[in-house]
Amino acid sequence: MSPLKCLAIKPETLMRMALGIALLAAILVPTGSALAVARFGTRCQKEFQNGWRATLPYMWDRCGWFNDELDDTDTKVFYWNLHGARNSFSTCDSCGNGVDDVHLLYVGTHGGAINDTNARLVMWDQNVRALSITDTWRYGDENTGAAFFAQYACETLTNGDGNIWSRWRTAFRGGLIMALGSHDKLWDSVTTNETGEDFADDLQKGKVVKWAWFDGNGDWWEDQDVAVMATGSSQTAANDASADCKFRRDNVKWQNFGSFARWRDGQAEWWCRSRIDNN
Repeated sequence: MSPLKCLAIKPETLMRMALGIALLAAILVPTGSALAVARFGTRCQKEFQNGWRATLPYMWDRCGWFNDELDDTDTKVFYWNLHGARNSFSTCDSCGNGVDDVHLLYVGTHGGAINDTNARLVMWDQNVRALSITDTWRYGDENTGAAFFAQYACETLTNGDGNIWSRWRTAFRGGLIMALGSHDKLWDSVTTNETGEDFADDLQKGKVVKWAWFDGNGDWWEDQDVAVMATGSSQTAANDASADCKFRRDNVKWQNFGSFARWRDGQAEWWCRSRIDNN
């Protein structure tokens, strides 16, 4: 058996190694944000009480793989189903594991909004939905403070009836930066089971959130209708709420959202949206 040998390293080599480690650390810490590690949570549902809505066979894969990818770099705070979860979408501070307990909430379920005063998310409980106006959604100014509310659900960001702002105005007045969803249909199928993982991977790679959502939910087989929505304020150097809204919609990243202002109440003067049909 060969004896162990000591490894000698010259002092100048140690200095170069230390410098290299410092540079690597500087690269790995996100810039433009006070957060080195962000917080996220997931609420999803596959089947529904007494079969009151159709089963979504691939939802556990979609949500579980989203978690497995994003928690490689960030903090998973919770992963829950939607049993008795309606209050978790309200602004109830004591409810726990709600939207404002994380920077990003990812939800997977049935959704809707067309010809309704509310954006709707289906709960497991029979005939129960979380409702944007009725339940007074307001996100961004409690606890951790949500920046992104992502819904793998149909129609929640539709504007076919011209009422998108009336449905989402209270949610954004807490300082939410962006809502992500669909203006029509998102599909649950064997070819879309990786969309959650793909979305998380694109976030980690530094894509702007809009394109992480668009690309992550694109599919070669299903016609995916994806959309994002943001707000803007005239309290900028350009004093142009529409330009500010478009800048925020098109430039915010998972790595830099801490540098974006939280427009609250009357500061949110403008809304803007982007969508892709049959992605």
